[in-house]
Amino acid sequence: MNDIFLLLQPYLQSTNTDEPCLLVADENLIDIPFANLDPSLQVLSNRFDIARQAQLGNCASHFNDFDFSVFPKASFKRVVYRVSKEKPVAHHIINHAMDLLSDGGELIILGAKNEGIKTYAKKAADYFNTQATISKHGTYYLATLQKNTNSANAAQSRLLPLKTPYESLAPVVSCDGKKLYSKPGLFGWNKVDRGSALLAQHLNDFFSGFATRPSTLLDLGCGYGYLSVMAAQALSPQCLRIVASDNCAAAIIACRKNFAAFNIAGEVVADDCASEITDTFDALLCNPPFHQGFKTDSRLTEKFLKATARHLKQSGRALFVVNQFVPLEKLAQPLFARSEKIAQAEGFKLVVLSKR
Repeated sequence: MNDIFLLLQPYLQSTNTDEPCLLVADENLIDIPFANLDPSLQVLSNRFDIARQAQLGNCASHFNDFDFSVFPKASFKRVVYRVSKEKPVAHHIINHAMDLLSDGGELIILGAKNEGIKTYAKKAADYFNTQATISKHGTYYLATLQKNTNSANAAQSRLLPLKTPYESLAPVVSCDGKKLYSKPGLFGWNKVDRGSALLAQHLNDFFSGFATRPSTLLDLGCGYGYLSVMAAQALSPQCLRIVASDNCAAAIIACRKNFAAFNIAGEVVADDCASEITDTFDALLCNPPFHQGFKTDSRLTEKFLKATARHLKQSGRALFVVNQFVPLEKLAQPLFARSEKIAQAEGFKLVVLSKR
């Protein structure tokens, strides 16, 4: 049982089902034992896997891009939040906490010093027009803020700053005279990932290695859909059905917008590493994550490799881009007959996997 859960657990209990607790959970709260918690707890997560875990643990679960409009105002006696990696996400969530809380309700925020928790606690205290009670627990700090009669006075003027509304999509890069859009809430949202750019440069070489041009493709961990758009440009969107899958609600929103803008045939699916997709595909593209929130997680590469083995046709081929230090070829050996490194640059490598 992880330290973060042990710190938060006392605040996730409720004796009043009319004013339950809300846990706001992103990728930093993976593997929480929801079945051990009060079933009146409500969970809102932008992660498909966490929302599903909460649902299986008999908690009321909501999966969306931190859209708090699903709750009436003053619904909760307590809002519990382990701070996110991205500042816009943290500001957005703290800004909505006051409306979610009933009078006298508490906002609980947790994080490490190097994650900005002290700054978030100070900003939240200014916004709530109150003092934060802060306690230290090893490397973590836990801040408690109470909504009081003065909290709502001129609260709009004290909102934590956001450059643009959190819900807004912004153009990131141009392709074929059109814009690709993204938004805060997904990893590397405001740029083209260098690994993905390297993979895109070698798509024509990858597709030329097929005996017959692929007609179906899975973009596994699609983000805002950059690789899907590049693949559609390489093969023509009329000749290729693309399924793009991601665990992140913000990624799904951005990718669907880009599929529509580029007339890509296929669908965008919210899923945990394509676990609920039953189709198999001629081709698969993947730039797998190796971070789980603030921490690196070596298990993620193996998880994506296993998903690739499930979804690749026997005659299919997959193209991965990973950091050079990731032993992808070795990890792929039990699952694939062949692995071939086809390029290496700027700290990344491209590896083609096939079953025969």
